[in-house]
Amino acid sequence: MKTLKRKTRSDKFPLTFHPTGQYCKKIKGKIYYFGSNKKEALQRYLDQATYLHGCQNNLRQKPKGNNMTLKQVCDIYLKYQYSKLQANDLTARHHNDQIDSLNKLMAFIGQNRRIKSISTLDLQNYKRKLQKSYGSVYRMNLHISIMKTMFHWARKNEILNNIPNIDAVSRVEA
Repeated sequence: MKTLKRKTRSDKFPLTFHPTGQYCKKIKGKIYYFGSNKKEALQRYLDQATYLHGCQNNLRQKPKGNNMTLKQVCDIYLKYQYSKLQANDLTARHHNDQIDSLNKLMAFIGQNRRIKSISTLDLQNYKRKLQKSYGSVYRMNLHISIMKTMFHWARKNEILNNIPNIDAVSRVEA
C-alpha cells in the first residue's frame, strides 16, 4: 500500500515572505526577490524558474583548450547575456549594443580566428580603428568595455583558459 506524503508549506507555495515585504526564493545559495504582490511574484518566479534553477546547460560548454574561435566565444557570451535579458537583469538596448559591438570585433579580427592566435597588437589596432570611426569617446569606450568584459567573463567561467592581454588596450579619456 502506498503511503501519502503530507504536504508541507513549501509544497503548496514555492515562495517565502521576506521581512522586507517581498516574496523571495533561495536558489543555489542566493536569494531572489519577486515583488510584494503574491500573484505577480508567483508569476514572475514561474517565468524565470527554468533560468534560475540552472537549466541553461547549453550556455556551459567545456572549452577545447584555447582552440575556440572568436565567433564561438562571442556566441556563448551573447547567449549568457540573452538569458540575463530574459531575467530582466539587462536592458534590451545594452544587449543590442553588445551584439553590435561584438559583430564589429569579429568583422575586424575575423570570426574564424582562433583565440590563441589573437595578439595584443590586433586588439590595439582594433582600438585605433574605433578611434577613427567614432567621434564620440563614450561609444568607443563602450565597445572596448564590452570586448574586455567578454574576455574576462570567458576566463572567469572557464570557457577559456588563457585570454589575450586585453589590459594593454585601455579606454580613452573623455
